[in-house]
Amino acid sequence: MKRNEYLFNIHSLYNEARYAFLKIESNYARTVEESGITLPQLRILWIIKVFPGISLSNVARIGCWSSPTVSNMIKILMNKKLVFKEETINKKVYKFQLTEKGNWFININKQNKKKKIYLFDLIGLYSHKELDFIINIFTQIIIKEKKEFIFEYIERLNEMNLKIDLGGYDTNTVGIIKKTIALYNLLRTFILTIKSNHCGPLKEFNITYAQLRALWIIAAFPGVTSSELSEISFWSPSTVHVIVKNLNSKYYIHKEKALVKNAHYLDISEAGESLIIKDYIKNQKNLLIFEELEDISSKDILKFNRLLIRMNNRLGNYKTEEYVNKSFAIIESKALVN
Repeated sequence: MKRNEYLFNIHSLYNEARYAFLKIESNYARTVEESGITLPQLRILWIIKVFPGISLSNVARIGCWSSPTVSNMIKILMNKKLVFKEETINKKVYKFQLTEKGNWFININKQNKKKKIYLFDLIGLYSHKELDFIINIFTQIIIKEKKEFIFEYIERLNEMNLKIDLGGYDTNTVGIIKKTIALYNLLRTFILTIKSNHCGPLKEFNITYAQLRALWIIAAFPGVTSSELSEISFWSPSTVHVIVKNLNSKYYIHKEKALVKNAHYLDISEAGESLIIKDYIKNQKNLLIFEELEDISSKDILKFNRLLIRMNNRLGNYKTEEYVNKSFAIIESKALVN
């Protein structure tokens, strides 16, 4: 396999996985918010339910968050009387438990066919054999990242049926559902780990991960409107407004008022294009994803990509494949030339 073909397949794998995760996560978040809490808050409730008496640092580790982020969410959950903390001998360390109300929020957020979350759209998309293949690839990656602890969490999550009401499903479908839940959690861990690995090196460029993502989308779709950027990226219009404002102030993009109210046409500047290429050469090609996949055959990576493309198509992420091809065309013409 030629070098650029190998890089394309890695680029495709990461982005196909990322956009599938973002689509499921954003849809799931909207559903959960109807109950009065956020999806990250619910995820903390799941983690504490699975591991009663868990510490804040371990909640952060399993949830792929920073400790300050978890600390803030725990405070919110305690104020809502969903979580309480037990003091330990070490006064600086606490063990967290669920209240009765916290358990109630887990139960009312159990998903079923009627709630129509996108995770259900994946049930039946793959055979047991295909699910095993995808899970095996993600498992190899996560073991190399030394995040084996996530496997016990997923196993207990499925044993306790915390996410989905399995009533009314036959044994075969229950097996598919549990593997789909495992796939989703491994997918989430994979994407957030890569994001975490990438955020540190970006400080050198004085740019955030979100701003970098926006630059790549704008580069791939010249003239994209801010509203289209919101749709493609799964950010709210207010978040896009802030990101665009920051990128414009750094002269990484040009913007022109669009016909649509409160929208702008966006184009990447020479400085913006130079930045994303520098980051690709210096950082993205050195991310651990390349080491994680080095023992996986080219044939299996291609098969994995085909399955991820099928997932995105089922989820309605029709621009993902176009984004992958257009963004890699930029990489190939700007970063891979000798």
